[in-house]
Amino acid sequence: MRLFTGISVPETYKLKLQGIVDTWKNRFKSRLSWTKKGNYHLTLKFLGEVDEDRLPHIKAALNRINFHPAWLKGGQAGYFAGRNGIRVLWLGLAGETDAINSWAEDIEDEFYKLGFSKENRSFHPHLTLARVKRFYAQDPWSEFREYVSGLEWPEFKVQRINLWQSKLTPHGPVYQLVHSVEA
Repeated sequence: MRLFTGISVPETYKLKLQGIVDTWKNRFKSRLSWTKKGNYHLTLKFLGEVDEDRLPHIKAALNRINFHPAWLKGGQAGYFAGRNGIRVLWLGLAGETDAINSWAEDIEDEFYKLGFSKENRSFHPHLTLARVKRFYAQDPWSEFREYVSGLEWPEFKVQRINLWQSKLTPHGPVYQLVHSVEA
């Protein structure tokens, strides 16, 4: 089973993010795979393919994470670039990000004890808006970033860390909640 841990976002965010997609999806020549409305989340740790018999240990590790509620809100938009140009468009998260970074670090440590490798890159709290499948430099990348960064985002309280199974389908991933831990 393909697993990851993360934080859900409120319905108001899902609707507003879908509005961004509807506004911008036809303005790019690049081939973009936009995140589906129901799939917006903040990933804390991607575990990948995991044997189902490891699930009790993964749940126990997640249960050991000590966290308290924290407040987040949408912040600046940006993108991750690769050798061939932009590869991911995202909305950064602001607010009590030190708490979120600490949770991500604790999750890394707990899962490392279970044999999962640690991330090579630093944690950057964000919501993925789209993955770039084919990049054209002439697209309105900076205008998109300015537009999304200029939007007002309400604060939301994070009180739960989730473990999801990601089932890959021809129409994109489908997420199923496997376990959650309350603050």
